[in-house]
Amino acid sequence: MSRRGAHLAALALLCADAAAAAGAGAAAPGVVAPRGLTARAQADYMLNCMGCHLADGSGAPGKVPSVRDSLVRLASSAAGRRYLVEVPGAAQSRLSDLELAQVLTWMVRNLSAPGVPRGFADFTAAEVAAYRRTPLIDVRAARAQLLKEPP
Repeated sequence: MSRRGAHLAALALLCADAAAAAGAGAAAPGVVAPRGLTARAQADYMLNCMGCHLADGSGAPGKVPSVRDSLVRLASSAAGRRYLVEVPGAAQSRLSDLELAQVLTWMVRNLSAPGVPRGFADFTAAEVAAYRRTPLIDVRAARAQLLKEPP
């Protein structure tokens, strides 16, 4: 998808999200909308991450790693969560801490090949704020080391 196509798709998602919020009012009684699974988070993924990781998170072999098999594993440890926030594309994005937290949560819940375990903790703005200011120098080595460690 071209950059312009991605922008148009993201705009359509944002408009749909706004229209749904305006027309729907409150959620049905007893229904709680999952955090981080909004059309906005998906649009932010499309605008900030999809250019390299592709729509399905499969990446580009030899250039950009697939996140499909590693997201749940990385997001299940403190060191892995820190890594996901410190990856340069995430840490240096123009997204706010809350927006980045929502995108990372959306990615784990929507792009992961393995199922998300019960009790998975969504990323938070405070967590992102605590980690993203530290630059990650050797991304490949850090990822390889984290994926070597037992889950």
